[in-house]
Amino acid sequence: MTRSLTSGVKTHLATNEIKPVHLITIGFGTPINITDCVHDLTSSISGSSVTYSSSSFLVNIPSYSEETDINKSSLTIALSGANQTYISIALAENIVNDAVTIYRAFLDANNAIIADPFLLYKGTIETYAIQETNTDSVLSLNIVSHWADFEKRSGRKTNNTSQQRFFSADKGMDFSSETVLDIKWGRA
Repeated sequence: MTRSLTSGVKTHLATNEIKPVHLITIGFGTPINITDCVHDLTSSISGSSVTYSSSSFLVNIPSYSEETDINKSSLTIALSGANQTYISIALAENIVNDAVTIYRAFLDANNAIIADPFLLYKGTIETYAIQETNTDSVLSLNIVSHWADFEKRSGRKTNNTSQQRFFSADKGMDFSSETVLDIKWGRA
């Protein structure tokens, strides 16, 4: 992905005082904006001012490397569910296919964002997992790039007629219309 960094960022990168932070937006029903910085940050991305809350619940942001080949890249973001906020969202909403964007920003000597953070990763939630112990709980979001749906056939439906068109002997969708409310077929 081609990056165009502002002159302020380029100048800052030439110094030895590099303070990178991540600005993460997770598009739940009510989107959350969090950062791995120790204090809240406000940034103007795409012309709109957004405040990213400092989050002690952000357990892990993996390192990410780009490749020249077209492939299904993925990464996992881990959120602590200590106060059950994120886990209750995952259990109450259909979060699969919710958008996630991660920007990288740099802070100056006054801990303010140097103009124009750049997009580091953009994808959607493919799967999630909840791990709980007696003392801790973690929500892990597996984020995939837009190439994840590259081989997806458009026009397929989750009903018996569509299934019979491609697999005439398959009876797996015979009762799909009766259980459609019980099964989460994708975005609600």
